[in-house]
Amino acid sequence: MPDQKLLARAEEIELKWKLMQIEEMEDRMKQREELKQRRAEDRRRQYEDFRKNEELIARRQAGCKHRKGGRDNRFWNGNSQDYSINKNTYPTGEEAIFCTRCQKTIWKPNKKLRQTDPKLYASMMEEWKIWSSYPTDNTPSGSKIFEVEDAVAA
Repeated sequence: MPDQKLLARAEEIELKWKLMQIEEMEDRMKQREELKQRRAEDRRRQYEDFRKNEELIARRQAGCKHRKGGRDNRFWNGNSQDYSINKNTYPTGEEAIFCTRCQKTIWKPNKKLRQTDPKLYASMMEEWKIWSSYPTDNTPSGSKIFEVEDAVAA
């Protein structure tokens, strides 16, 4: 028969081992919760930075005259008769006009949009026509050497 002291010592060691496992598990749970909170805070901060950047871009675009020219740190007050815009044609067939100063981009509306949302199509087409009429000496870019087409069921 085993010695009572030896059994008591074994039970004591087992209890300490179980307490150590519980402590380690609690530490891991705490670290995991802290990591979740840090990640949530990082996401919140990233979203806030993104929102502030979007506001800054919108302010810059609203204040931009989209014209060439301007001196002495008055870059946004372009004074040329020509607009600082360029037209791109993408392989998908999409066309966009963008200001090379503030990066505001106007997309030519897709003809499918006329059927799904006529009001949005009309407003986008009106803005497209206005931007297309701006005089510029920039040459269009994006020579179309291939075209990406929508897959059609045969």
